[in-house]
Amino acid sequence: MSAEHGAHVSAARGARALRRPTSWPARDPYLLILTVVLPLGGVVLVASARIPAVLGESSLLERVTVQQMVFAVAGVVLALGLSAVDYHRYARIALPALAAAWVSLIGVLFVADATDLFAARRWFRIGDLTVQPSEFAKIAMIMALAALAQKYGGAVHSWRVSILRLGGVMVLTVLPILLEPDLGTAITVGVVGFVMIFAAGARLHHLLIWPAVLVPAAMLSIMRNAYQRERLFTFLSGDPDLARTGYQAAQAQIAMGSGGVTGRGLGLGTQKFLLPIPDSDAIFAVLGEEFGLVGTGTVLVLFLALFVRGIQIAAASPDVFGRLLAVGIVTQLAFQAFVNMAVVTGLVPVTGITLPFISRGGSSLLASLVMMGILLNVARHADLRRKA
Repeated sequence: MSAEHGAHVSAARGARALRRPTSWPARDPYLLILTVVLPLGGVVLVASARIPAVLGESSLLERVTVQQMVFAVAGVVLALGLSAVDYHRYARIALPALAAAWVSLIGVLFVADATDLFAARRWFRIGDLTVQPSEFAKIAMIMALAALAQKYGGAVHSWRVSILRLGGVMVLTVLPILLEPDLGTAITVGVVGFVMIFAAGARLHHLLIWPAVLVPAAMLSIMRNAYQRERLFTFLSGDPDLARTGYQAAQAQIAMGSGGVTGRGLGLGTQKFLLPIPDSDAIFAVLGEEFGLVGTGTVLVLFLALFVRGIQIAAASPDVFGRLLAVGIVTQLAFQAFVNMAVVTGLVPVTGITLPFISRGGSSLLASLVMMGILLNVARHADLRRKA
């Protein structure tokens, strides 16, 4: 074999090696731990939080716990499966997935019953199960923005791309969610879209047009929906209004304070008997009462670890699509977790935002684990050795 031929073969092998996912780690160990620990910990908390609702009916408690466990295990398996699917394939289905998400977001406004809490139209009912389209619309928007940013490349700097195309995707996803109405989710999705478009290279002064559009839309939603208006005014006034809109926030803060450092113990919390929806919106308060500062601090550290690792993955990603997928996913999960915790601790007005992986809800849990599966695959293609 000539030296020239040998050099050619070595170069070809090197190119193939660059195209293959890095072998370290095959699946990121940090993300794997979070993918398993958070949802399984959520099963335990949901079981404890559901005690008041099923008091005296142990079979119902078992059924609820088993249902949450099934969603958790199925979601973890799904995440592991998606971690083996090359994330570049999602670029091809991103726009069809976004179109399907828009159809479902509009369809739920006409099909769903308005008999749920606050007359909200957010769920499709399939037998005893409910499906919340906005949870999966989050994933579709993240994939679509990442795919479009990669497609347009340097043109993202232009206002036509950053405002009309990428910004249009964000706004057309947010507005139907506002109409459900679901202000908390709409704000979260808007923040994720804004961060992704900025990370794609859009000029900040171009992006500022969208807060000028979305903030008035959010305020209009607040003015049109009495419960949103009352929550905001209660928060701004500082009046706890314990009989109405301030009740949940007050009970959540009592629960957090009564847990002390180590908590009362699993299942021994008492405020969950007074908290509205303790297994969903207020589950962080249940955690605080039963596991104290140790428990809430541990969960906070886990979400911070997820955010930091996600940013490391984004920085080490080999292309724009992977980088923006990672940015969108970690922003979505971390910001949603922050809002849920901030509501429970009284830092922001009450919203219906769930705590990712931990709150009860099949749609939220599955959507969060789908995002983790995609992030795990991006990590497989990134050179994380220098980031570990």
